[in-house]
Amino acid sequence: MSENRFSRIAILGLSAALVMTAVASLSKDSVVTVQPYTLTEEAWITQANASQSYKEAWGMMLATMTGNVTPATLDFVRERIQPLLSSEVYQQAMEALELQATYIRNDRISMRFEPREVVYRENSNKVMVTGDSYMISPNGESIRDRRTYEYVIDIRNYAPVVSYINTYTGRPRLD
Repeated sequence: MSENRFSRIAILGLSAALVMTAVASLSKDSVVTVQPYTLTEEAWITQANASQSYKEAWGMMLATMTGNVTPATLDFVRERIQPLLSSEVYQQAMEALELQATYIRNDRISMRFEPREVVYRENSNKVMVTGDSYMISPNGESIRDRRTYEYVIDIRNYAPVVSYINTYTGRPRLD
């Protein structure tokens, strides 16, 4: 009799533990671990957030893509960036790209960007990519300056969304 009572209590306890485990596992966001070739360390992504290394890799890719533009690659870059932009910055970013496109086509210049440093500010969620930027004229002359690209990369339904873009000459503004 005492063994039956003990077994019943144990079964009830195990059943309660099983229900609590099932509830906990169903309410937890799934985490996807990724390691693309551009990352030196493991990155993770959930439905609404991602690791610092994941956001840095996206910032680096965006800065490299927008910083290395020629008249021939301009439309390609625009097509690749459009789906990543949030509705808040879409219009402004497209106008800036169109202005840059006009400038590049009319003056037949090319832009080259060589990233040197990536800084992530967790409090502002900004990824800042700094490097050497070259503006190359049709006759081969180039003007070099230090340029920083700033991005805020949010995650919505496991996809990166750029909700802030800024670029300026000089080192990152770490305020």
